[in-house]
Amino acid sequence: MGHSEESPRGQAANHDARSEVSEAGDALLHSKRPSRRNFMIILVSAISSFCFGYGNNAGGGCYAQETFVRKFLSGSNADALIDAMNAIFLAGGFIGTILQSFVSDKLGRRFCTEMAAILMVISGVLSAASVNPAMFIVARGIGGISGGIILANTPVYMSEIAPAHIRGLLVGMHATTVLSGYVLSAVLAVAFNFVTSDIQWRLQFIMLTIFSLIFAVSVLFIPESPRWLVEQDRVDEARNIMEKLHRTKADPTAILARVEIVQIQAQVDFERDLPHSYWYILSNAHLRKRAYCSIITFAMVQSTGLVVIFNLTPILFGNLGFNNVQQLGLSTVWVTIGAIGAATNAFLADRVGRVKLLVTGGYLLTINMAIQCALQKTYLHSTYKPGINASVAFFFIFILFYSTCCDCVVYVYNAEIWPTHLRSKGVTFGVGSYFLFGIAYSGPAAQAFKSIGWKYYLVFICVTFVTATLILFTFPETKGLSLEEVNVKFGDSVEMTLRDIQLDDMLDDSKPTVERTEVETVE
Repeated sequence: MGHSEESPRGQAANHDARSEVSEAGDALLHSKRPSRRNFMIILVSAISSFCFGYGNNAGGGCYAQETFVRKFLSGSNADALIDAMNAIFLAGGFIGTILQSFVSDKLGRRFCTEMAAILMVISGVLSAASVNPAMFIVARGIGGISGGIILANTPVYMSEIAPAHIRGLLVGMHATTVLSGYVLSAVLAVAFNFVTSDIQWRLQFIMLTIFSLIFAVSVLFIPESPRWLVEQDRVDEARNIMEKLHRTKADPTAILARVEIVQIQAQVDFERDLPHSYWYILSNAHLRKRAYCSIITFAMVQSTGLVVIFNLTPILFGNLGFNNVQQLGLSTVWVTIGAIGAATNAFLADRVGRVKLLVTGGYLLTINMAIQCALQKTYLHSTYKPGINASVAFFFIFILFYSTCCDCVVYVYNAEIWPTHLRSKGVTFGVGSYFLFGIAYSGPAAQAFKSIGWKYYLVFICVTFVTATLILFTFPETKGLSLEEVNVKFGDSVEMTLRDIQLDDMLDDSKPTVERTEVETVE
């Protein structure tokens, strides 16, 4: 008694409404467009990436400027000083990578970014004011610490605010703007080369200081990561930010954001009591697999000779017989191709997949380095122009292959494979490897090219081939998955998929309900 059945017309209307919501949900979960606000915040956070690229390349541009060479590199120890200047930046980067893992977890992604900005300002000021090699090296070390924080923390922040199905494109902005920083630094290095006073090389670092100040101010206008806020039990604040980030014309009531925040909260609650230490990562097989993937990814990147060539392009072009202006001009074109390729890589990441791009890039770069090695063995220090021009051409083919296949996805993959409570620490395995392998390859690079020349490329060829093969056979693909659902690829469980969250109740603009289901793990 008292129970009334719904009329057939009412049942039909309810069925139609549920069907519309289900169709809307499918459309939202596979949307390829971010909101304008989300895109703008990604773009603002990418200013940090730009400053890293500019600051890193500012050192390399100095090596071909006469006033810098005359002041710091005129002695017999010039090659050793160049190696020290490059190595200290990378060593600082490793320290910054470790430092950010604690600061980011404790004080937040945005605070960590602000700290990097302040350190970059200090580095710019000290570099511009350097009066001897020791002061310049210390300044570069501080810049490296800032760079390490940026390379680890910025992709984490971007990945945590980007929608799953366009995460590759948005997080790819990190590498794209790093290359943009390289491009502007190279362009200004050419322009400043025509300044004849002693301020010539210092102008690069004056500009770095200005860009870093802009970076420091811009951080004040971006929100904190919603996932970090959920970890701090600030769920309402996180939900408010997520709704603002993901509200679009196709989703005016931010259904996707409210669905996703439920998933995030469930996963964070599940992980809350789990350990957060490096030892916990190393003592668990499913986390060791992630660490292995992070390390191998960046081992391949560095083993291509990327940083060596980035930092020494003016010198390498000089070895092939080009004068100062030609060296800087060729370096500018080189990094410009890299920036265009990085943008292409970001576009491809969500379409082709992370693993396919990395493997393709690894094998193409192995072939490229083998040809470069043969050309330099035959034509280095010769006067045979066709051979020299061919060697230069393969430097450009190198950056085309690398930027188009690898430049963005390495940061995307490294950030997205880690669970939220370990993401800041987990990315250090990859970015830390980037700097450690960079030290190993770049530390002796100037002297190695001087003493053994083309034979140094053999190291790059062998290690790149091996790491690309390991990626092909052992890496899981993560394209299109939410950060929480990536767990399944590494043998973990996810508390709920986005499909477990019932969209029906969104019709009355209330909070979503959850239907808990068992999610099968991958062995």
